[in-house]
Amino acid sequence: MGSVSTQVTLAKERDNATFDPNLMDLFINGEAWVNTRNKILDVVRKQPEIFDMSDIYFLNREGEVEKLLKQEKRVAELIQQKKLTDDDAMAITYIQDASGPYRLHRGMFMPTLERQATDEQKKAFLEKARNYEIIGCYAQTEMGHGSNVRGLETTATYIQETDEFEVDSPTLTSTKWWIGGLGVAATHACVMAQLIIKNKNYGVYPIVVPIRSTVDHKPLPGVSVGDHGPKMGFNGVDNGFVNFDKVRVPRFNLLQRYITVDNQGNVTIPSDVDPRVTYSTMVYVRSNIVNIMGKELSKAVTIAVRYTSVRRQFGDDPNKSENPVLDYPIVQYRLIPLVAKTYMMLGMSHEFYANYERCRMAIEKNNDFSLLKEMHAVSCGLKKWCSDTTVYGIDTCRHVCGGHGFSLFSGLNTAFANLYPNIIWEGDNFVLAQQTARYILKVAENSMNSSPIESDDPTSQIFKKFKYDLPKRKISNNKLWNSEITPQTVVSNEQLLLNILAYKVAHQAYTLATKINVDKQSWNDSLVADYMTRALSEPLNREKMGDELREQIFKRYIEPVTKYAKL
Repeated sequence: MGSVSTQVTLAKERDNATFDPNLMDLFINGEAWVNTRNKILDVVRKQPEIFDMSDIYFLNREGEVEKLLKQEKRVAELIQQKKLTDDDAMAITYIQDASGPYRLHRGMFMPTLERQATDEQKKAFLEKARNYEIIGCYAQTEMGHGSNVRGLETTATYIQETDEFEVDSPTLTSTKWWIGGLGVAATHACVMAQLIIKNKNYGVYPIVVPIRSTVDHKPLPGVSVGDHGPKMGFNGVDNGFVNFDKVRVPRFNLLQRYITVDNQGNVTIPSDVDPRVTYSTMVYVRSNIVNIMGKELSKAVTIAVRYTSVRRQFGDDPNKSENPVLDYPIVQYRLIPLVAKTYMMLGMSHEFYANYERCRMAIEKNNDFSLLKEMHAVSCGLKKWCSDTTVYGIDTCRHVCGGHGFSLFSGLNTAFANLYPNIIWEGDNFVLAQQTARYILKVAENSMNSSPIESDDPTSQIFKKFKYDLPKRKISNNKLWNSEITPQTVVSNEQLLLNILAYKVAHQAYTLATKINVDKQSWNDSLVADYMTRALSEPLNREKMGDELREQIFKRYIEPVTKYAKL
């Protein structure tokens, strides 16, 4: 039986590519990321005594945290020396495939200060955070409340006599829980708390609370803080808990970009400020999750595709090498859709982040909050889809690697465990699906009732374009294209494809809204979320590729939509 080396096999597979990998790298990842990645690889390779990860699978949790803290220390030094930026530091966690105790300092604490602190507060807190004089975390989730932010129990009560806020954990369930960076590293926390002034509750706002001494790192008076210990994965990050026993902080510590409290307890909230702006850190984090999931899934599918290219099983000719596992349709059926989703996820993340930046700039420059509602809804939907797809996609990659996928050295088991929390944190995925569905249905219902659609965001534009004729129970403007729709016209015309997808969303949303509000059927929120999720994300059948695949997609997905349209 003949045999072919791994090197020869991979070279042969790569030679089959019909595109330049370097150009594809730039197209998918963008020039900025490619340059950052190359810069970071150079830093990591020049300091193997700090950044070498060859022993990582042999370390216990304490050893892993200690190893990553040494790396964090070196990264902080390079940032202080102006040799690296905070974005570079975040990129290192991706290159190293390990997140350390400072991840949330850079990923949540500083972004919250950047977006919600006044200029004076930025000088007091953000500059110290950027210089690593203080290490922060973002303390929102509690033992009793996670997705229900409005239900948080931690309070920040204004004490006029001393011009301070008293931060308190009035119940056991109000203990902040699962806070990344809090278990070991953090000296300060940006605490989301119910703001109470003169016995009036103004809702949840962020306030900076010192947690540990910057001299000896011991917990400060009234602060009970600790580490959660070993977890299923993500053990390089020190998730922790904190409970406050009437801890006093200056009034200045309340982040006051979108709310002002003077020393008499007078509260000013600009009338044009959307109160949900205090949740903007979550939207920012979700935008990062979308991009990170694409990068992480790309690692897994690269491992799996390379492995199945060189792994050989069975064959009809005993004089020839066995067949590469990747050549079997049952393997292609599992892997090729994941490759496609990886490309789509990476490309989509750029557009989503660009929209987020447009929303952020509109808020910061013009106090224009018109895009915030849709950004929140889209971030919920994308975070859910991207994290689900990545986590369970990595699990599929483990399976197609057979017994070798069971080894830690495959990289897939650690990736699965480390990334699994993404389907839970920053919003449970089932709850997020409901929030996205609610937004879509609300816009659809407004259109059905001839109520004005306030925003010009992309979702609203769908329902403006495809209006619903309620008496006739159909979309009145259902013309998608001026000529015959064929597989070729669909794949070659971006606007037609967008029209078809927009029509599908509108048709499904109107149908569901009619069942809920007109037919008076008893549909609860979980059924709504389930219906929308299944309707919008049904997997394609990719048993065969090429022209035949396009025909399948056309018959299964395009024709059922276009049969309602006037051609």
